Amino acid sequence: MGARLGVAAGNQLGAEAGANVARQGGNAVDACIATNIMAWVAEPYFVSVGGSGFIAVRTPDGTVEVIDGNNTMPLTVPDNAGQGIERIYLDYSNGMYTGIGAGSIGVPGILAAARTAWEQHGKIEWEALFTDAIKAARDGVPFPKTSAYYLSVTWDAIWSKFKAAHDLFSDDQGQPLVEGAVLKQPELAEALELIANKGPDAFYSGELAREITDEIAAGDGFIGFEDLTQYTAEIRAPVSTNAFGWTIESNPPPSVGGAVLVHMLALLDGARFDDPLERLRAIVEAQRAAVGYRLERYQDPGAIAGAFEEALESLRAKSMRSPSTTHASAADADGYACSVTASNGYGSGLVIHGMLMNNTLGEEELNPLGVHRLPPGSRCHSNMSPTIASSPDLTVALGSPGADRIVSAIVQTFLRIAIDGDSLSDAVAAPRAHLDPRRDGELLCYELELPGGELGYTPRHYDEIHMYFGAVQAASVDADGKVDAAFDPRRSGGAVLV
Repeated sequence: MGARLGVAAGNQLGAEAGANVARQGGNAVDACIATNIMAWVAEPYFVSVGGSGFIAVRTPDGTVEVIDGNNTMPLTVPDNAGQGIERIYLDYSNGMYTGIGAGSIGVPGILAAARTAWEQHGKIEWEALFTDAIKAARDGVPFPKTSAYYLSVTWDAIWSKFKAAHDLFSDDQGQPLVEGAVLKQPELAEALELIANKGPDAFYSGELAREITDEIAAGDGFIGFEDLTQYTAEIRAPVSTNAFGWTIESNPPPSVGGAVLVHMLALLDGARFDDPLERLRAIVEAQRAAVGYRLERYQDPGAIAGAFEEALESLRAKSMRSPSTTHASAADADGYACSVTASNGYGSGLVIHGMLMNNTLGEEELNPLGVHRLPPGSRCHSNMSPTIASSPDLTVALGSPGADRIVSAIVQTFLRIAIDGDSLSDAVAAPRAHLDPRRDGELLCYELELPGGELGYTPRHYDEIHMYFGAVQAASVDADGKVDAAFDPRRSGGAVLV
């Protein structure tokens, strides 16, 4: 008898948590949610119950929906733009600025999205989704390589400045944790137990909510109790396109990532892929056009939906004439496929009852109008793009972390599957490129043997596959119910077949 469910995650403990849920009778949606909850424990900084996320679900009848758990601008209006935010420079992702502190925290949404996905599609009890994560938080987890690297470049700028974070992520000598050190999170275990037993209300309107709002107020932030109690996840129809004989469905506006992804794939449909240089040229130029379209025209997330729909209608017509975060994917033999991308931004620095809080309102690339300029209650920008790709013979759930590298990582992995016929494991490990549109000139980053130095951009070559290029996690189910799953070796991932 073959496997009935496959799950891939950004950490091995997460993949095992999803597999354990499957062994108890859970489906792909249950497995993905349990995997994401474990990520709150096992992937510090990149994801948290205090962050955001999106969940794409394909049901056995082929319907795809996206559950929007993105962070929002609080309903409370700050006394002044920039209240409670400290702007810092990070020597990370080729160097960048971001804002931290209590004023950088957007209203968290991933927990509400997880609950909505479970209520709509889950098969086993809510509490079972938390069992492994609670145990791991209490007993301790080996500090992962990716988190250790991130901590090493952000310790002075972020985590050392906040007592709770400093105490949690330092050793007995007050030095930042290194790879393999045991990270115990007893307060997070308590918080997750409350949420498991009492549901999301413990976070959004119960004792945790009071603690969250009190801590934020003490840091000159402005999320109030009403901001948490009124938060809801939204169920949306995906944005989609047809390319290479596949239907690709992803995160719709007001998020921007999925729209850029389908825009890019529509431009690539019919391109030349038999020559390595021309293939790379097509990928880079499609990324440049799709991302450039966004950068030139859109600032307010609330205005993106209609405008991008107009662009996509034009792209669909053309194609008919000319044929940073963490991620988990799961698929089962019944035909469910689930794709979850979640993020904590770069981290605000605040750790409240063991829960890391996001810095979405301080991420400059997500706030093109300037900090705190979004309308109260509006969804923030996001590059997250959980995606479902379907052909007559195969359905693949895939996605990636990596900020503005998310879309290029997903597109290049999909091309390996759709054009080259690669297995999931080969597709997620294949070398990638990304065009970084910097102010001082476009920088083409590329891995291994890709001919990136021949396209005329300023080259940045990586001798090995690198976490800069995201971490695609993929799971699939074919027309006969055969499942597969594969994790990206660029980060500390894992995959399990049950």
